Amino acid sequence: MKNKVIISKDRSSEIPYDEIRNSCMCVSIYALLQYLLLFDEQTIRKHTCYFTGYAVDKAISDKLPGYHFDVKQTINKTFVPSRWWDKFDLRVTRNIRFPFIKNTNIYAQDLGFLSSLIGKQSYNMLSDAPNFLTMNMQPDSAEYLRHVRKNNSIQGKIERLLYGNVAVHTLGDNPQCTDIFLTEKNISPVLENKNIHINSFQELWQCSSESKKKFILDVFNVTEEDIASLQNVETMFLSQPLVQDGILKRDEYITILKGIFKHYDTSKMLVKPHPRDTFDYVHYFPGISVFKKKVNVQLLVLLGATLQRAVTICSSSINAFPNEVEADWFGQKCHPALVDFYGNDLKPFRPYNQMTL
Repeated sequence: MKNKVIISKDRSSEIPYDEIRNSCMCVSIYALLQYLLLFDEQTIRKHTCYFTGYAVDKAISDKLPGYHFDVKQTINKTFVPSRWWDKFDLRVTRNIRFPFIKNTNIYAQDLGFLSSLIGKQSYNMLSDAPNFLTMNMQPDSAEYLRHVRKNNSIQGKIERLLYGNVAVHTLGDNPQCTDIFLTEKNISPVLENKNIHINSFQELWQCSSESKKKFILDVFNVTEEDIASLQNVETMFLSQPLVQDGILKRDEYITILKGIFKHYDTSKMLVKPHPRDTFDYVHYFPGISVFKKKVNVQLLVLLGATLQRAVTICSSSINAFPNEVEADWFGQKCHPALVDFYGNDLKPFRPYNQMTL
C-alpha cells in the first residue's frame, strides 16, 4: 500500500496512501470550501484524499488529489436503476478500491451517492448550506418529513440493507456522526449529543495564510479579473437548480423569471447561477449578464464582491450578504410546486423585502 499514490488529474499533486490523514467527501462546493478553510495548507494539499460528486465541477475536482464520481443526480426521483447499482457497487468495493479510508478521519456530507463510502465508520459532518439544519431538520420541515417517510418506506428499508444506515439516516441523524461543523449557529434536534464546531467562512478566511488563500482561489479558478467584474454590481439574481432538480418545468420557471425580472433593470443585473444550475438564462433573456464560473457566492463575498441588491426566489445564499445589501425575497409561494418541495416556512435569516410576482 505504501507504493500506491493518489494523483490529481492535472498532475499538480500526489499523495502516497500512507500519508493520507483525512478523507473529504463532498457533494457540494459549499462543503468543499468549508473543508479547505478548516484545515492548514499542508493538510488540504498533502494529506487529504477528496471524493466529489457531480455537483462539484470536474474542473475543480481535477485540481485536488482524489476521485470524481460523475453519476446521475436523483433529487426528486424515486427510482433510478443505474444509480442504485452504482451506489451498491461503491458500497461493496469500497475497501478494495480505497483501502486507506479506514485509516483516515472522514469529513463528509452524508448525502446521496458518496454516503456509501462512509460505511460503518464514524465521521464528521460538513455543512450543506447556510443554516441547513435549522431549515431542513426540524420536526415539521418539508425535508425532515421526507426523511421520515423514506425511513419508514420499503425503499428506505431496502436502501438501509444495501448501503448501510447512513444512506437513510442522513444529515447527521445517526450515531456514526460524532461531530458537526457549521458556518453559523443552527437549531435542530439532530445537534443533540454531537460535538458542534461553529466557524464562519469570514473567520476562517481571515485566519488563512496568503499562500492558502491563493491555493483556494486556484482550485476554484477565481481570478483578479473575476473579482474586479463583481465590484459595484447593482443587482444580483441568485438562482437555484429548480429545473435541473425537476421541481419546476422549464416553462414554469421562465414564467416566474419574467415576473421577477420585470421589477428590475436587467441591463444592470448579474445572474449568479447555483453551481448545479444549467438553465440557459442568456437564451431566454437576451442581454442579461451571467457569472459563468461554478463557485458559491460565499467565496465571492469573501473576496469583496459588493452590490446594492440581492434577489432570489428562495436561495439560502442570500444570507451570505451583509445587512447593508438589500435582499429581495420572492419565496416559494411563487408556485405550488415550490411550496410542495420547500414547505411554507422557508425564509431568510437576515432582513429582507418580501416581494410578489
